[in-house]
Amino acid sequence: MSYSYKQELMKRLDEGSLPGVSLDHRFTFECKASCMGRCCNSITILLDPWDIEIMARHLGIPGQQFLAEYCKVDFGHELKWPYARLKHAEDGPCFFMLEDGRCEIYPVRSRNCRTYPIGRAVRFEPDGTKVERTFIVEKMDFCLGHKSEKTWTVEEWFNDADCQKFYELSDLYLELIHYATTRLNSQVWLNRNVSQIMMPLFYGPDLLRNKLGISEQEVDHEEFYRRRMKALKVILTELAAGFGHGPLVGQAKEGNIYGGSMMERMKQVLLTGKE
Repeated sequence: MSYSYKQELMKRLDEGSLPGVSLDHRFTFECKASCMGRCCNSITILLDPWDIEIMARHLGIPGQQFLAEYCKVDFGHELKWPYARLKHAEDGPCFFMLEDGRCEIYPVRSRNCRTYPIGRAVRFEPDGTKVERTFIVEKMDFCLGHKSEKTWTVEEWFNDADCQKFYELSDLYLELIHYATTRLNSQVWLNRNVSQIMMPLFYGPDLLRNKLGISEQEVDHEEFYRRRMKALKVILTELAAGFGHGPLVGQAKEGNIYGGSMMERMKQVLLTGKE
C-alpha cells in the first residue's frame, strides 16, 4: 500500500540505491500534447483521504459515493490498514481521461499525478520529527516529457503544481498511520472489520456533517479534515487499549478509559477540534 511503498522508497533513498534530489536541483520536463494520456492507462494511483475528498467535491458527490464508483478499496494484510486506489486507471484508461488525453478533473488531480516526474517520500522519526526526501521518478519509455528543453528546479515544479497543501494534508494521514503502527501496534489487532469504523472519518465528511449538524460555514473543509484525523487518533488509541496496546492500556484495565460512547468521543473532537 501507499505507506509501505513510501517507507521502501525512503529506505532506498537512505541507502543511495535511489538518488535523492534537492529543491534547487534542475531538470528538464514538459508534458507534450503528442503523449497526453499515455500515463493514464494501466497504472496504480493510490489515493489518500484528502485526494478523494477534493475529487468528490469537484464532482459534486459524497465522498463515499466517489469511493464506491471510482475506487478499489482493499485491506493491506502486512500493514493492516485500509487503502484506496483509482479503479479504472488500474484496469485500463482512467475514467477521467478525456478523448484528447487530457484530465477531466485536472484542477483536483491526485498528488501522484500532480507532481510527476518528481516523487516524494516521508518518514517520521521516533520523536515525531518528519523527514522528507524528493527524487526523480524512473523514466517511462512512452513519456516524451523528458525530451523537452524547458527546465525547472524541483521547487519551481512543486510551486507550479500547487502541491504543498496536498502534501501537508497527506502528511497528517501518514502521521496517523505512523502513530497507529508504532505506538498502538495496530498490525497486531487491526483487521478488516475493525477498519470499517474508520471509513466514515476517512471518506465520509458529508455523512458526518449531516449527522452532527456541522455546516461548511462553521467548519471549512480543510479544518474538518484535520479534526477527522484527530478523531481517528483518539478512537484508534481507545480501541488499541481494549486490545492491550498503546498508552491507555493501564486506564483500560482499571475500567475508566471511556468517559462516554465512542460516538460521543468522536463527536466531541469533530465539534471542538480538541482531542
